[in-house]
Amino acid sequence: MMMEAEQKQQQQEEEEGDRCLIPGLPDEIAMECLIRVPHEFHSNMKSVCLNWQNLISNPSFYQERVKANTAEQLVFQVQPLPKQSSTHMMMIHDRALITSNKKEEADDQNQTQQEQTHHSPPQYGLTIYNATYHTWQRMNPNFAIPMFCQCVALQSSGKLLLLGGWDPKTLEPVSDVYVLDIIKGSSSWSKGASMSVARSFFACAVVGGSKVYVAGGHDNQKNGLKSAEVYDVDRDEWGVLPEMVEERDECLGMCLDGDDRFWVVSGYGTETQGRFRSDGECFDPATGSWSTIDNLWPFPSLSPKCNTSTVTLKSNNSGGKQCEWLWFLGNEQQQQFEYEDKERRWKMVSSIVKLPNSVIGTSSSSSCVSVTTLGDHQCNKQKKKQKVFVMSGNGGRGSLSSSPSLKCSECESEGGFIMERDTSNGNTKWHHVHTPVAFSGFPYSSSYLLI
Repeated sequence: MMMEAEQKQQQQEEEEGDRCLIPGLPDEIAMECLIRVPHEFHSNMKSVCLNWQNLISNPSFYQERVKANTAEQLVFQVQPLPKQSSTHMMMIHDRALITSNKKEEADDQNQTQQEQTHHSPPQYGLTIYNATYHTWQRMNPNFAIPMFCQCVALQSSGKLLLLGGWDPKTLEPVSDVYVLDIIKGSSSWSKGASMSVARSFFACAVVGGSKVYVAGGHDNQKNGLKSAEVYDVDRDEWGVLPEMVEERDECLGMCLDGDDRFWVVSGYGTETQGRFRSDGECFDPATGSWSTIDNLWPFPSLSPKCNTSTVTLKSNNSGGKQCEWLWFLGNEQQQQFEYEDKERRWKMVSSIVKLPNSVIGTSSSSSCVSVTTLGDHQCNKQKKKQKVFVMSGNGGRGSLSSSPSLKCSECESEGGFIMERDTSNGNTKWHHVHTPVAFSGFPYSSSYLLI
């Protein structure tokens, strides 16, 4: 009887140990340890035991990381791959295998291949910049990433979406949607329901945490589009929206924090290509209709697509809501924008942020940049800091900055930057981000996750 009791107790202790996150530690303490493990090791942690796999596959684990200020800031960018492509490497390999008596024939063949490679469109990859640990990595999905596709992230579910763009072989617009569940792992890509219209250079934004709105862009005949639709990510379903009032190609999509409306800024029509409209349109799901907002974009020669950051929400003096829209416009110093919705006690204002000289150069009045707003950690909220990640469009390399904090001898002070802005007084401080050559390509689209 004693032996049976001891065996039963031992079995019970083993079962309790299996249920513990870390044997010998209370689960509260174990959780404090596990949420501090960097995200790059999470896939390895899932293979330790079933308890860890279930824990790390649950969104609540990442919510705990956010609460404990241990979450990492990840910037996802759709970037052209380095020029030394796999095709070029295969050409070098084939050349080494050619015998001397076929040299003349091979030279002609190589020249033809080189001409084809030179004129072939760039291949795109998905880059992840970890702004917490300042590391770069490239994700290799099992499909060809469309050129100029839109990249959006859903913080609530930890998902990343790639929408539309051009087929890299045919250069035709596509309606494809690819979904990556970051929580499940880097290999968990799936094909989502396709958009009803193949489009590129369109407005796109996440609204309400689980819905993605798209509008405008152009079709395979380069005609500007008025059409719009909305994607329910949880249901994997698209719904058609009423058309906008105007065609809007190369327009900007926005959603304001705490607001359920979808904004489409500027763009141009089929007959006015390159002349950006000053107005925009706003879709209100409560009424199911679009309204036009005048004087929304005061720069007719500039696209609003990349050089603007998402707005931030705060309370104004009258008890309503105020959002701020940042324009990164180099030397451009024009009038600022202010919009007030008295019915909702809601206001939006804009501020111009001057880029570092090493980005805008000495002769250009504007610069091609890609802007991604980084979400706030608790410490940033306490200090009232806003952080924005900026990628330069100068090819990733350029002249050295005169500012000591922006110097980098390895990448000549170009590539990535992080701007810290004090929201109480508007003061900005720039930090250069070392950008390896392989990751210096200008991103067409980018998004952000706190994970």
